[in-house]
Amino acid sequence: MAASAPATPVHLEKIRNMGFAAHIDAGKTTVTERVLYYTRRTHRLGDVDEGTALMDWMIQEKERGITITAAATYCEWKGYEIHVIDTPGHVDFTAEVERSLRVLDGLVVIFSAVEGVEPQSETVWRQADRYHVPRIAFINKMDRMGADHREVLERMQEKFEQRPILLQLPVGMEENFEGVVDLVEGKRYTWLDETGEQMEVHPALDDPRVQEAREELLYALGEESDAVLTALMEEGHVPASLLKDEIRRLTLEHRIVPVLLGSALKNRGIQPLLDAIVAYLPSPLDLPPVKGRNPRTGEMETRPHREDAPFSGVIFKVQHLDQNKQNRVFFVRIYSGRLRVNQKVLNTVSGRMVRPTRMYRLHANRKEALREAHAGDIVGLVGLGDSRTGDTLADPEAPIVYEEMKFPEPVVSQSIEPRTQADLEKLQEALDVLVAEDPTLRVGEDAETGQLVMSGMGELHLEILVDRLRREFRLDVRTGTPQVTYRERVTREVRREGTFAKAVGEDFHRGRVVVVVRPDPSETRLFPDELPQEYREALADAVEEALASGPVRGYPVVETGVVVEEVDLGEGVTPLGTRLAALQALERAISDALPELLEPLAEVHIFVPDTWVGNVVSDLGSRGGELQSIEAQGKGLQLVRALIPLRKVFGYATHLRSITAGHGAFWMKVAGYAPVAEDLEKQIHL
Repeated sequence: MAASAPATPVHLEKIRNMGFAAHIDAGKTTVTERVLYYTRRTHRLGDVDEGTALMDWMIQEKERGITITAAATYCEWKGYEIHVIDTPGHVDFTAEVERSLRVLDGLVVIFSAVEGVEPQSETVWRQADRYHVPRIAFINKMDRMGADHREVLERMQEKFEQRPILLQLPVGMEENFEGVVDLVEGKRYTWLDETGEQMEVHPALDDPRVQEAREELLYALGEESDAVLTALMEEGHVPASLLKDEIRRLTLEHRIVPVLLGSALKNRGIQPLLDAIVAYLPSPLDLPPVKGRNPRTGEMETRPHREDAPFSGVIFKVQHLDQNKQNRVFFVRIYSGRLRVNQKVLNTVSGRMVRPTRMYRLHANRKEALREAHAGDIVGLVGLGDSRTGDTLADPEAPIVYEEMKFPEPVVSQSIEPRTQADLEKLQEALDVLVAEDPTLRVGEDAETGQLVMSGMGELHLEILVDRLRREFRLDVRTGTPQVTYRERVTREVRREGTFAKAVGEDFHRGRVVVVVRPDPSETRLFPDELPQEYREALADAVEEALASGPVRGYPVVETGVVVEEVDLGEGVTPLGTRLAALQALERAISDALPELLEPLAEVHIFVPDTWVGNVVSDLGSRGGELQSIEAQGKGLQLVRALIPLRKVFGYATHLRSITAGHGAFWMKVAGYAPVAEDLEKQIHL
């Protein structure tokens, strides 16, 4: 392991915390590998297809050629320190993107110049909107046959609120793609060797095509920027420095998205992309102070992104160094202050004091020891006990709790058991390790069969987890057929009272609570005014427990509003008595509210040549699918959109290849829930 790095912080304005995100196979990890190579962070060009990509370090990632887990690293470019997170592109691992965006300041969304704006890139874009993350678009694969950056721009304009602004022109197209013209500075970049290190830069403003494109850029920016329009009208030209300043400002205000071009595989366009990252994406100083709640007063407070502010940070990922569940690295984004090794900090969610015994600068699965970290850093910490993803760490003298991370509930379940009873304890311990790493994994016991059941975001998600159990933990396990995870919901409003009066141990506890449940989650109100904090926590625990297991088949209760109307605070009432009274009232109310069973629906996007559309539509009908639309994608390709019960999608990738002679591809996400047909409900067991 490397020696501890000295504490030499880069000024905050020189830090970029950013990530790469894209639909699967758009070339995201290849772009990341090139960034690391040209910043001299690595000394060879990693290749996804050959399994040599540094960022895809898991054996499952190398074998499958996909990113499964978000990997963090850092590099330096022209005096700037860039913290990079490479995120997965497969929908089963979208929670990795979600928790990465929670702590990133900027994002590069990568699109294929051939496939264009694909479904997962739309999903990533919406996630970035939700977290207000400024972004750059990079249109990759400009060397591929059928590459058309103009078509991608049109799709972006149709689908996204922010205006895409093309900052470059291609030099050549498809197999003749040699470089790009920077329209901001009027320079032509062409690459001369296979590694992309030898680059020629020439003036390009004497080219009529470049002049016309730059004029289009100026007028497009002039519609968004008074400064650009004034310079254009009064001076007849706009200096590159003013253009850069305004592009940066408009990007940070989420009004435009700079668009760049390149081919990561052919090593073209990466250095200008790095220039754009430092020029147009925010530093921590560009962001507003972070908001959080003081756990002692309940009041909202803020923390500025400064080193002289009280320390605060968020755990956004947990990764185990080995099979020992105690030996794990906590990925932490530091928002304010400084943190040193062995410094006591407060986990403001659990209320426990923790002390990081080791600190690392992360580089995929490699680590460099640090003694100190500062506001703006992303680091790995060891020694935080049972801290979890989403927990806030803070100075004990200035506690704050930042907004918790929310993850989607699992939709696919699978029974799992060891080959021998002797391995049962090992299996349970291994699953504990995986659950600590993955907030979308759930493990429980089937009430009827007693089997262990693991639940996740899709078939591939569970397949990867089972493979990890076999390889990393050397467990020979058997699994059942994947099954969808159902939900329950109430269908009418019901008001019920719960009471509790009983000795628990040596103490007598009493409580009385009146609740209302209704089929409208927006009306949830758990706490009557001025209720003491310990009673608020008791009620929240009761609601969480009641909604975790419904009366129909024991599945989670969703789409249900809960209102606590009355809470008795008279003599002898305790928080425990109140919790048990609330739980009793809720269970009665949910049972009497005509609960129904729901099944998950998948929104599927199927890309298929014209010839095979009829086969696909007919097959969807036989699976109970509801056709939404058929849209021409150009080049003889159609996009078929449909809603279909998730249970009908298992194994669909193989079936689709069969009915389209290998030419069909599809993407899906869970799009909501619908009532289960009565005849099917009778067949469903917990």
